[in-house]
Amino acid sequence: MEKVSLTSRMAVAFMLVVTVVLMVAAISFYYFCQLHFERKDAQVLSEKAAAVEHMLRSSTAFGQEATSKIDAVIEHSFGFATAVVIDGKTVYSHHNFSERLLPLVTDNQEERWAVNFDGHRYSGITRKVDQWVEGQDAVIYLALDVTHRVHFFEMIQQWFAYTLVISALLSGALGFVLIKKGLKPIGELSKTSSTVTANCLDTRIPTESVPGELHELVANFNEMLSRLDDSFLRLSGFSADIAHELRTPLNSMLTQMEVALLRDRENTDYKNILYSALEELRRMSKMVDDMLFLAKADNGKITPSAEDASIAEIAASVIEYYELAAEEKNVKIALSGDGSVNGDKSMLRRAISNIVSNAVRYAEERSTISVEISESGASVSTAISNRGITIPAELQTRIFDRFYRVDTARREGTTLNAGLGMAITRSIVEAHKGRIACESAEGRTTFTMTLPRLMSS
Repeated sequence: MEKVSLTSRMAVAFMLVVTVVLMVAAISFYYFCQLHFERKDAQVLSEKAAAVEHMLRSSTAFGQEATSKIDAVIEHSFGFATAVVIDGKTVYSHHNFSERLLPLVTDNQEERWAVNFDGHRYSGITRKVDQWVEGQDAVIYLALDVTHRVHFFEMIQQWFAYTLVISALLSGALGFVLIKKGLKPIGELSKTSSTVTANCLDTRIPTESVPGELHELVANFNEMLSRLDDSFLRLSGFSADIAHELRTPLNSMLTQMEVALLRDRENTDYKNILYSALEELRRMSKMVDDMLFLAKADNGKITPSAEDASIAEIAASVIEYYELAAEEKNVKIALSGDGSVNGDKSMLRRAISNIVSNAVRYAEERSTISVEISESGASVSTAISNRGITIPAELQTRIFDRFYRVDTARREGTTLNAGLGMAITRSIVEAHKGRIACESAEGRTTFTMTLPRLMSS
């Protein structure tokens, strides 16, 4: 079954709303018009009845004089009919108040009444005149013929019905056109999204002509395309970097094997070649392990264990490991401060090790690498700084990208440093709900790792 389009559904909803509003307006108009005329009739009937009653009370007997006075009151009023009954006997009947109408009225005990008679509609009033003359009771019946008004309201009802049908159809048609025009940006959004491919992510929908209600949707769609474009560029670069990083050790092993097979060699030579190939394979294995770690981090599959860990103890063990390499470069490593966190010791050791390793690698000779640990509020900060090359401000955020290395001379022809260490460090810190930042100025580079502090119970 084909689904109804959004335009059609909104047009139908608009038509229903317009129909309901017009219906409520028509019913209200009809009701208040009737109420107005009924009140006006009541006022006129009360005034006429009061005038007739006054005529009766000013007369000592009902005769020709009283009849003339009542005629004078009623004669100039259109549509009025009057009857006067004294002690059950009709002594006066004027206009259309026939003897057949009177029984319909006398049976009604209400002061105000309305009756249908002989194809006419009458709205009337009954006024009792107690103790008129010689103890006689008189009753005044005054009726107003409102048949023409009934016909008028019937015609109004027909007009309302016709107008309601025409307005509903017209509002539905106009609503369909206007809504279709208003939803045009959604059609453009759909058309644009159908053209999006991995090779075409630079398409954007202009927001200038988009209505305010859809501006946020279009802006979010454009931002989504920007993120996809950036992600695809990163993925393409990542694939290229993987191929590049694996190509060097593979070419090295391939060359060694080809050279070894050119002629017969001693067992010692074969062993040396195998050891060299084994070293390259170990480096490739480490690279693959690092990439798998990052892949798990991207998918949120890294769950650090919860241990009470002293950052100073972890940093001290890392410094002890790199102490020999630092001595070879005539570099000292100074540790100060302490702080405790709740985290995975092995992961934190790996994160600090990656930073210290870079600091030792790029530190100037006869300089000092400082590892400063401090507690502040609910966090523990570990700042590792060294003197060396200054990292430009525009590259400081790229330090944490995969396969990125600041020293361009080290980017080619070696697998000693694949450029995954800082990316792994950031993943470990973020897995511990922390953050890491890099600052570099005037030859001093500082990496600050901030983790949630272990709060004592």
